[in-house]
Amino acid sequence: MEHTTKQGEEKRPYHSRVRQRQAEETRQRILEAAHTLFERQGYAATTLEAIAEVADVSPKTIAAVFGSKHALLSEVINPESFNIPAQQLIEALRTTGDPARKLVLVAQITRQVYGPLVSAMELLRAGSAVAPELADLAHQIESRRRERQARLIAAQHEEGALHPGMSLEEATDILWTLTSYDVYRMLVVEQRWEPGHYEAWLAHLLIGQLLASQ
Repeated sequence: MEHTTKQGEEKRPYHSRVRQRQAEETRQRILEAAHTLFERQGYAATTLEAIAEVADVSPKTIAAVFGSKHALLSEVINPESFNIPAQQLIEALRTTGDPARKLVLVAQITRQVYGPLVSAMELLRAGSAVAPELADLAHQIESRRRERQARLIAAQHEEGALHPGMSLEEATDILWTLTSYDVYRMLVVEQRWEPGHYEAWLAHLLIGQLLASQ
């Protein structure tokens, strides 16, 4: 009996890991299917049933994993869902202590995030005009982005790195505006700036605008 119990204890963690891997694989299939169909057909014309068919899951599975179609779109345009280079840069940002290096990483992250997501961001921009839930989603995304940047600015302030006399609110406004998709879109998408040039310009501008003695 004791031997059987030990075998059961050994099997449970293994089966748990298998289930976790299978759940993550299912999640990624759904995200990839949604990304493809949103880009090909548009948000309004894409149904959960169509996504389920491409992902080879049931619509109930999609609802259980993501909840709704606009929540699924939110994950599709979340850089941490697909973008491994961006994830690595975000981790580097969390660990570096150099104020200027942090802003260089912010510029790199901004480029890495927006580059692969131009079609999805354009979808969100276009859809926000006709679908209230997408307008709400766009607002939520921007609110979360500003909250993350406010925390970065607060950390820079605590280190005494910001320009003297610059308020946290003003510094957050500058960072939030310069790293927006609208600025990326105007320069890289519309004016055809090379992404590397945009990244270098953004890093130089952020350091000059935000840091003391720069």
